[in-house]
Amino acid sequence: MMKRKLICFLFAVLILLSLPLCVLAEENLYRIVDHADLLDSAEESALETKAQLLRDEYNMDVVILTVNALDGKTPQDYADDYYDENGYGLDDERSGVLLLLSMEERDWYLSTRGAAEYALTDYGIQCIGEETISYFGIGYDAGFNYFLDALPEYFDAYENGTPIDGYADYSGNYYHGDQEEIVYYEEEFTPSVLLSAIIGIIVAGISILIMRFGMNTKRPQHSAAGYMNKNSFQMRQQQDLFLYSNVSKVRRQENKPSSGGGGSSVHRSSSGNRHGGGGGKF
Repeated sequence: MMKRKLICFLFAVLILLSLPLCVLAEENLYRIVDHADLLDSAEESALETKAQLLRDEYNMDVVILTVNALDGKTPQDYADDYYDENGYGLDDERSGVLLLLSMEERDWYLSTRGAAEYALTDYGIQCIGEETISYFGIGYDAGFNYFLDALPEYFDAYENGTPIDGYADYSGNYYHGDQEEIVYYEEEFTPSVLLSAIIGIIVAGISILIMRFGMNTKRPQHSAAGYMNKNSFQMRQQQDLFLYSNVSKVRRQENKPSSGGGGSSVHRSSSGNRHGGGGGKF
């Protein structure tokens, strides 16, 4: 019995000791991964600091990845798999965005997950992606800096409940890859959240009614007769006269997504996780 307790104790200690290592491993992940060697050490360090600040402020991971080749994968699959398999992402849904640059076929791709799917819609991905690659003529460092500087506008709009959206133009070199469905900002609210809100409203309503009736000892009367002394007033004649009617018309509004645009195209990665994304050539 004593031996079994000792084994359990040692096992518990090992688990506790491993937890800080897991957290440390996650914190030590690089957000700027330059396998294609497009940046010097000073540029890479400055971008790393900026990406970490965005991550801390918005609770969404921000990753830039450059590679020489995609190892036979599509840009979409490579970006999704790299994000999933390397432990990126914050919160329960591992929210974040990864910008991939592949030099083999000159592909760029933006992969989003979790809250970033709603913060960066199809329209947002196209806008920020195409603007980013336009800076590559100056230098890759300039393009990546623009990308990181542009993200707060999209993240702030999302946090304010009005993500930047519109309709993406699929002409030219812009593409989304194999998509399965479209999601809108409104769909982020899961049934469990909605159920909690309904329960909260019901409980609050019951509490208000109890307080109201507890404070009001009088009861309303259904006719003026209730406020008169009995036999103090008699009416000799009574009749109802119809005077006029007033009809007002209101145009019925169609139900449309409040985002006012095309939403986010989403798909499943090879590991079964849902991602948004889009990309093109540079």
